[in-house]
Amino acid sequence: MNIFLKNISKEFLIASRSGFEVLLPVVYLFIIMVFFNISISYVEKNIMIELIPLMVWISCLLICVLNLETIFREDYDDGSLDMFIVNDKYMEREIIAKILSHWILSNLPVVIIAPIISIILGLDVTTSFVLFMTLIIGTPTMSLIGSIAAALTISLKKNKILISIIVLPMYIPILIFGTSAVNNSYFNISYDSELIMMTIIFLIFLLVSPIACSKALKISLD
Repeated sequence: MNIFLKNISKEFLIASRSGFEVLLPVVYLFIIMVFFNISISYVEKNIMIELIPLMVWISCLLICVLNLETIFREDYDDGSLDMFIVNDKYMEREIIAKILSHWILSNLPVVIIAPIISIILGLDVTTSFVLFMTLIIGTPTMSLIGSIAAALTISLKKNKILISIIVLPMYIPILIFGTSAVNNSYFNISYDSELIMMTIIFLIFLLVSPIACSKALKISLD
């Protein structure tokens, strides 16, 4: 528990130094949703409302991809990454703490704000809550998947494009299940199976990602 709290405190300290940058994910979400609303303003209201969950999910996916590079970057630049690779005994726990703190700072604000924006755009409260549930399961999964790509490419200076190429195909099932659950809720159809599948994917990567990241970091830093 101390490792988790220590890493989360460190990430918040780093974020406080970056100033306005910590708010960029929320700003990106607002910009994307505003342009989306303007671009489909000519479409019938019912069709527009049906497209809101897809647009929210695509926005969150893009924001997540943009932030993946930073998961291990600060530790790599200041040399502390080498230290916790040497401390192999607690490496997986430290990686989980890094991913969790990164998700809290980069994705949690978007997860909270996105359903509120959806309600403002016309989505009903019940469906917006289902959207929130899919995001609270799906975005940590994307961070877990993305951490593997970030670890593999940590030694490359310009690795955002490579990370995107690696993770985007793996994000497709999460996007499909997430949007499908929200659309099913909107049409009063059961969405339990979609949430179960998203939870299973989350649990798989919760187990796999720390081990894969530790191996990838060792390979990248050799």
